[in-house]
Amino acid sequence: YVTPAEDYADPLEPLSSPSGVFEYHAAQPERMGRAALAAVFGPLGDRTFKKPLAEWKPLRPEAHPEEKPAPFKIGALDLPMVTHEGEYSAGIERLATLLVDHYGSELFPVVSVGETGDALGYGDDLLEALASKDCPGYYFSHASGETCKSPEAYGKLELLKAIGAAKKARKSVVIIAVGGGVNGNATGMIAAMTGSVFIEVPTTLMHYNDATTSAKKAFSLVLNGQILSKNILGTFYLPQLVFCISETFLTLSKCSVHAAVGEACKTMGMLGMANSATGQTDWHNILGAVEFASDFTKIIDTVGGFEELIRFLQQTRELKAKALALGEELSGMRMERASYGQMANVAKHRERRLKEIRQVFHGQLSKEARESVIQFLTVINTEIIAAKAMFLAYSDPFEKYRALLFEYAHTLGHGVEAFMNGLYRRASLCGLDYSEAFRLHGQCVGMAVLWAGEMSKSQGLLDGDGFLAHQALLYTFNRFGGYDFAPLRRLCDQLEVSKDEFCEGVLQVVRRDNKRGYCKCREDSSVDQLVRQRPGCLLRSSDPEAELRYLVEVTEDSQRAVLERAFDCEFDKVAMLKENQLHLVSREQSSTEGDQTQTASALRGLIASLY
Repeated sequence: YVTPAEDYADPLEPLSSPSGVFEYHAAQPERMGRAALAAVFGPLGDRTFKKPLAEWKPLRPEAHPEEKPAPFKIGALDLPMVTHEGEYSAGIERLATLLVDHYGSELFPVVSVGETGDALGYGDDLLEALASKDCPGYYFSHASGETCKSPEAYGKLELLKAIGAAKKARKSVVIIAVGGGVNGNATGMIAAMTGSVFIEVPTTLMHYNDATTSAKKAFSLVLNGQILSKNILGTFYLPQLVFCISETFLTLSKCSVHAAVGEACKTMGMLGMANSATGQTDWHNILGAVEFASDFTKIIDTVGGFEELIRFLQQTRELKAKALALGEELSGMRMERASYGQMANVAKHRERRLKEIRQVFHGQLSKEARESVIQFLTVINTEIIAAKAMFLAYSDPFEKYRALLFEYAHTLGHGVEAFMNGLYRRASLCGLDYSEAFRLHGQCVGMAVLWAGEMSKSQGLLDGDGFLAHQALLYTFNRFGGYDFAPLRRLCDQLEVSKDEFCEGVLQVVRRDNKRGYCKCREDSSVDQLVRQRPGCLLRSSDPEAELRYLVEVTEDSQRAVLERAFDCEFDKVAMLKENQLHLVSREQSSTEGDQTQTASALRGLIASLY
C-alpha cells in the first residue's frame, strides 16, 4: 500500500478489517511464523521486525479407551489427531465435551458441512450436542465438490455476519469443518482469514490422512463451474484438533475409498520401503525419516479389507440412499421453517436408517471381514500420516522443497480432474447420468500414477520388474474398476468430446499448474515428476533450482501421448496372480472373484527383491 507516513508501521502487529471480521495475528502459532507482509519497499531506512510466536496450545485429549491417537508433527508442532473407535453417538458427545471443556462457556461454534455431510446429519448432530451444553452456534451448509472450492461458495455474507456478531459479543469463535477434504481445506481458509480457532472432523479417508496433514489451505480458480487452476490462492493454518469418528466411514462412497487408495498408491510409488537400508540411504537428508519412516508398501497387504469395504458399501447403498433422501427432506423443511416436531420426526427416521447401516457392519459381516476392513482403515491412515510427517515434521513444513514429492502424479491428475468436472457440469445441463464416470481427486491421481509410470518407461527410466511393480501398486486395487477410464470415455462420446479435445483440455489446465514457477520450462514443455528403476526412487532434475523438488521438465508431446492412450482405455487393467506370476491383465480378462491377497503378497515380494 502507499502511505505518506514518515516512519514504519509494525507489520507484525495484529491486522484487522474495520468490522473486526477479518484478522491476521502474525504471532499465532497456527500460522507457523508466516507474516502477512514479508517485505516493505520505500525510501525509509532498512529495518527488520521480529516477534516471538505465541505458545502452541492445541486441544490435546487425554487418553481414552475408545480412542486411538495418530502421532503427527508439522513444523515441529504436534498436531493432535484422534480416531474415536466407539459408537457414533458416543463420539459426538465426546467431541462436544472436549470442545466445551477446552474453550469454555463463551465458545461460539461454527459448523461447516457440505451437502452429503448435511444430509447424513453429521454437522447437525455436533451442533445440537454443543447447544445442549449451552453453546449454541451457527450452522453453515454449502455446496460440495471441487468446483465449489472458491471464495464465492464459502465466503457467504451470512456466515461472515455470524462470525462478526460473535466477536463483538466477545465469544470464542471455533470453526469446525465436518466432512470431506474440500470442505476442510476451504473452511480452513475462512478460519485463517478470520483468525478463528480451527477444528477438523473428517468423515472421509482423504480428509483425515491427506487434507488435515498439510498446513496448506486454499481456494481454486473456478469460473462458471470450470476449474481453471487448482489451489491457486491459499495460506498456512493449522487446526487445533483433528477428531475422527470411525463409524462415519461406513457411509463412504466407493469413489471416496478408491480416491484414498489412489493417493496411497502415489505415496507407495514415491517412498516405497523407506525404512529399509536402501530406503534410509534414499532419504538420509530428511530429518523426519528417522522418526516416521516406514515400509509404506504394507498398504498393499490390506487389499482384502479394501475389497470387503467396497462390497459392504455396495450392500448398504440403498440404506444410505434412504438416509440421504430423508436428510434432503430435512434440509428443505429447515429452509421452509417447518416446526421442530416435524423436523425431529424426519431426523429420527434418518437416524434409524443410519443405525441399520451400522448394524449390517457389526451384525451381518463375519468377524474376519470386519477385522480386515478395520485393518485396511487403520493401516492406510497410519501409513499416509507417517509419510506426510516424514517431510513436514521438520524438513519442509511449507511444502516448498522436498515435500513437493507429494505432488507426484498431480500434474496430469489435476488436469484430468478439472477437465472432467467441466464435463460433469455439461452432462448435468443435458440431463445425462454421469455417476459411473464420476471420479474424485484421488482417483484422478491414481490414474496419473499409471501415466507417470508409462512416461517414465517411454524415456527409458523404468522397465522390467521395476515397471511391473510400480504399475501393479494401483492395478492390485482395480478389480472394481475405480481407476478405469472406460466410463469417462463413454461420457466423452455422449457429449461428442473427441480425443483431441480431451487432451487439449487437460493440457490447458497443466499449463496453469502451480508448480511451474519452480522449474524453467520451454514453451512446449511442462513440469512433472517421473520415477526411475523401482517404486520409491524418483528422478531428480539437473536444474539446481528444481533438484531438491524432484521436479523435471517433460514435453507436452509425452504427456499428450499417455493421455491419448488413456482415452483409448489402454490402461484399464488389473494385477492378477497366474501360475505364481504377477500379470497385468485387461479388464475383460479380470474378475472380482478369488483372493486378491495372494496377488498383494506376490507384489510385496517383488518390491522387496528390488531393494
